[in-house]
Amino acid sequence: MTAPATSELSGEGIVIEGLRKRYGDTIALAGLDLTAQPGEILGIAGPNGSGKSTMVKTLAGEVVADEGSVLLDGTERTAEELAGEVTIVHQEPQVFLNLTVAENLLVGREGGKLLTRRIDASETDLLADMGLSAHTDTALEYLPLAAQQRTEIARALAQEAHIFLFDEPNSALTEEESEDLFRRMHDLADSGCVVILVSHRLHELVVHADRVGMIIDGQCRVILQGDDLTEERVARELVVGVARGAAGDGETVDRDAETSRSEGEDGSVALRLSGWMHREGGFTDIDMSVGVGEIVAISGVEGSGARALVHSLAGFAPATGSLRVGVGGDSETNGDARSVRAATAQVGFVGANRAENLFFNLSVGENLLARLSTDICDRLGLLHPRTLRDAAEHLADQFRVKAGSVDDPMGSLSGGNQQKVAIGAATATRPRILVLEEPTRGVDVGSKSEIYRLLRQYADPESQLGLPDMEGHGEAVVLYCTEDAEIFEVADRVYVIAQGRISGELNLSDYDDVESFAADRVRLEAGG
Repeated sequence: MTAPATSELSGEGIVIEGLRKRYGDTIALAGLDLTAQPGEILGIAGPNGSGKSTMVKTLAGEVVADEGSVLLDGTERTAEELAGEVTIVHQEPQVFLNLTVAENLLVGREGGKLLTRRIDASETDLLADMGLSAHTDTALEYLPLAAQQRTEIARALAQEAHIFLFDEPNSALTEEESEDLFRRMHDLADSGCVVILVSHRLHELVVHADRVGMIIDGQCRVILQGDDLTEERVARELVVGVARGAAGDGETVDRDAETSRSEGEDGSVALRLSGWMHREGGFTDIDMSVGVGEIVAISGVEGSGARALVHSLAGFAPATGSLRVGVGGDSETNGDARSVRAATAQVGFVGANRAENLFFNLSVGENLLARLSTDICDRLGLLHPRTLRDAAEHLADQFRVKAGSVDDPMGSLSGGNQQKVAIGAATATRPRILVLEEPTRGVDVGSKSEIYRLLRQYADPESQLGLPDMEGHGEAVVLYCTEDAEIFEVADRVYVIAQGRISGELNLSDYDDVESFAADRVRLEAGG
């Protein structure tokens, strides 16, 4: 890496004052105050939906806050001004797949309306330092995700910026590549730049950050530094903050002997994996089971293989081994395409990105019915408007979707109600297993309680959740989640994944409080 340019920032750095941002009914930032100083790495931790991403986008000029200000060296800056002074590395690479590595490096610095120059000697050295020399003239669409992420990092480092935001920047990098990235962050900080690192990986925050701000429900609740900056303290502050924010808001899920089945109802197994392996190496040798009536969480930091494991259950990540769905395992796959389709047809999936689960050009009712086919047709295969409307209204009522009408556009709903529509659509076909990825990401506390209730209801084989007169019923729920408070609230058991393998299994009935559970989960995530 070429040496960073000397920073022109004074000691004041970035000062965030009273930032507020609302999306419909969802409050993303609720009066956020925070400072980031030149020469330090400021870590940011917080559960999903806490406001971290909105804060990062506001600092990068991608989002305009409703209230509050961002000051740079004591002067308030507009979103347009921030966009010109801040560079950001995203968790999901924001690159141009149709352009080469070299062309991506020059985006925004072409020197004219058209790309009129090639990379210079210092930029060539930077690509070599990033291990990208062999791919300089290769379009990114032909390169793996890790190379795309390294390209975005290289582009950020080539900018003449003094403020660097890293939002989960190493999710696709190897351990060696991650260590190299952190070395570069320290070089930037040592040169006087402001460096902000957002990460779910507590170990990385503790090792590399000078201070860590804990963002909960759109506010910075506490700053940890010095002797207070430990993995255990970060985990405790996170779960206590989330639990404090949730206290007294709406109904809670009762995980007692009648609603929670740690061994499954009468010992029956709804889902079993044996020797389950990711074809691309994300996870290996997974043996696990989910009992009838259970809600089982899969937990693990980004890059651990946990997210890929959940995707594989719905057929969205290639895997081999044995996957058996349904009591008695009557739908089973050993990895071949035909049996995978048959088994995963029994699985309903809701991904983390609502934009990929919903059709925002359609109405609420059309979204609720989007996954149905002949289920709502008459004997001639015809659809009747009255039948469709009755079915949509039935689902909207069951899932407590707050909308003026099922004819309302999807985009008019709050984030929580959009998520309830996504879950309602996935369960409308009554799959045996419901699989969800971060089911309450970006959802307000009140909607979280309702979603927890819906998940528990769907896991109950006696439940009639879904359209009447349809065959089948839910048998169990599997969810990927990174929030301790959420796992503690809704799950019966949790499998912790570390480095592609099951590091341990925890039974939630063994814990009286979320703090003790969080401590054990953090230990297992570290592979201990």
